Amino acid sequence: MMSLKPIVFLHGTNAAPWTMAPFSDYFLERGFDCHSPTYRFHDLADTEARSEALKGTSIKDYVDDIADFIGTLDHRPIVIGHSLGGLIAQLLSSRGLIEAGVLINSSIINGTLPTTDMERALGKGFMSAGRFWEEAPGQDFELLAAYGLNTMPEHQQHEICDRLSTESGNVLYELFFWMYDINQTTKVDFSKAKAPLLFLSGTEDKVVPPSTAKTMADRYGDLATFVEIEGRCHYMQLEEGWQDLARRSLTWIQEL
Repeated sequence: MMSLKPIVFLHGTNAAPWTMAPFSDYFLERGFDCHSPTYRFHDLADTEARSEALKGTSIKDYVDDIADFIGTLDHRPIVIGHSLGGLIAQLLSSRGLIEAGVLINSSIINGTLPTTDMERALGKGFMSAGRFWEEAPGQDFELLAAYGLNTMPEHQQHEICDRLSTESGNVLYELFFWMYDINQTTKVDFSKAKAPLLFLSGTEDKVVPPSTAKTMADRYGDLATFVEIEGRCHYMQLEEGWQDLARRSLTWIQEL
């Protein structure tokens, strides 16, 4: 029965499982076996020890962590991933480890180029930040409000930003500068990626706008279903009305 299929919820950068809690609760209430693992060191308190631990950590480390977790399950799961979690879902698919994936404003994979001036400006901003890949940067409120929470009221923007923490600068480097990553960490082997994927793209997402997300989804051919969500930002799973997003996801899963 589909209701017995495990679902693994994966969060984005600087975050933790709380950013996926509304979705997890929604599917748990409908009989799914729900799991919300986190990536290495993301369960540590926001201290200098956390930042030191995160330095040099790679997306591959996070993928390996989740792959190990999936190995403890009785069945291949459906993965619902936000941002970086969506990228990790794609890499897990290329390892043959997932049944299907729902990608909420997925981060870009190797070979996906920016299509908007705001994306290019974000990359330029990282270029001016020094050797950020050797550090563990925190979340800047002004940047997050402009790019990721731009459709939310200011009080909610602050609430979310205050709960986010540091992230491996190397992970951010692998995300935004994949063309210079000698390890090609975010490269998907499409010959092995066979899981159906639902790409949900908020029309007001400035981090990965629909025009960019669509070029990524198109690389999967018939395996991908691409849906634009009107008026939603990068963190749309936490926006008012997130239930509609969850219902769309549930319907797609049930129709597989």
